[in-house]
Amino acid sequence: MNPEVASIMSYFYKLFPCKLYTKEVPESFEIPSMYFPPPFTFNSNDTLATFAKTYNLSVKLFHKDSQQANFEAERISDIVNSKKGLIPLVDKTGAVTGEYVRISRVENRIADSGVAIIQVTWDSRYFYEKEDHIPLENIEMDSGVKE
Repeated sequence: MNPEVASIMSYFYKLFPCKLYTKEVPESFEIPSMYFPPPFTFNSNDTLATFAKTYNLSVKLFHKDSQQANFEAERISDIVNSKKGLIPLVDKTGAVTGEYVRISRVENRIADSGVAIIQVTWDSRYFYEKEDHIPLENIEMDSGVKE
């Protein structure tokens, strides 16, 4: 799992402790619960050394009715926004690394009866692979003054 998605999942769970699903949601799922599917991504150029990936994650929040689902989704979004969109990154053990993922956009909407969606968007940068090259070793140069 992408470490940024895992960090968002951990953060949302701390704000709304409930059953989390990452695979398909079973027919008899628990309420309340949240479903974290794989994010939708697209790439773009960034700098001469990096490319950017924009991630879009649609978290489904299930509750007893649409109003409660939307209330919790909006509460989570408001907390993310109040923290300037900064979510602490966690490692594989769940320990905070000291780095952050910055959420650029959070949207909420009611999707179905008892279901609200929290749409989370963020950008990440990755270095291009560098080509291997043989470094120059001995360079001899003759120089002189032109007459």
